[in-house]
Amino acid sequence: MSRNKTVGIYLAAGQSTRMGSDKLRLPLGPMKLGNYALTAALNSRLDYVWVVANDIGVDWMDSTFHQDPIKRKWSIICCPEAHLGQAYSLRCGVQAALEMEATAVMILLADQPLITTEMINELLIRLQTHSVDSKFGFMASSYDGLARPPVIFTHRMFTELLRLQGDQGARHLIRKNRSGICIDFPNPDLFMDVDTADDYRILLGKSAF
Repeated sequence: MSRNKTVGIYLAAGQSTRMGSDKLRLPLGPMKLGNYALTAALNSRLDYVWVVANDIGVDWMDSTFHQDPIKRKWSIICCPEAHLGQAYSLRCGVQAALEMEATAVMILLADQPLITTEMINELLIRLQTHSVDSKFGFMASSYDGLARPPVIFTHRMFTELLRLQGDQGARHLIRKNRSGICIDFPNPDLFMDVDTADDYRILLGKSAF
């Protein structure tokens, strides 16, 4: 790994309460929904990816992720308190990244299946143009002037990430903190969250699948 490590935290421990069933297990083209953003992350320049799951497991994961060489780039963290709110999943991921001496983390949402490797790499490349010790705290993607995940948090923000409570997630920090840099992506589809049956129906109509 490089001296400056950026580790992905793939949040896949949600309860899917608005969907009524585990949305990450929903069929979508050749794979289940939860695999798409993970595929983008594992094919990117990220040094490593922690998949944060609940105590039920990750039965949605495609078998190809368990094959060489890609299986060396990720691990699963079981977060049994994930049902208490996204902050618990984030803290599990950040603590694991700290143990790897990561200098930055990228927060990725498993229910955003249309994010791309190119999008992730664009954020990572922009990060490299700034000193890790500079004053900015995060590098976020944005659409229509609003910062959104995926987002990279530099090491100076780790303490704030570990202080999040309940359902506070990455959006809570990037929308109240002015220390960030936003990179605009003009395609709204990239940011599509699949939370409801209607979202899933719209997603199925996308030509990509």
